[in-house]
Amino acid sequence: MGLVSDVVPDEDPVSATDELARTVASASSATVAIGKRAFYDQIDLPIEAAYEQMTRVMVDNSLTPDAREGIGAFLDKREPQWQHRV
Repeated sequence: MGLVSDVVPDEDPVSATDELARTVASASSATVAIGKRAFYDQIDLPIEAAYEQMTRVMVDNSLTPDAREGIGAFLDKREPQWQHRV
């Protein structure tokens, strides 16, 4: 897809990879699964159709229990307590 999320020095790609893996692992597994599924569902769509589909997915995802917990935790400045539910 040509997407780049981060550029790291050639000398230490393992640390950057470990940090990214810890970040993903600390997220709601339900939310990560929704995002992965949505990414692969839209990958071959024309750009406008992909935007429309991903907009719907993001709105639906924002209404899940884990999304509400994540937003609440952010606003309360606390760690989220994921239930891993959609």
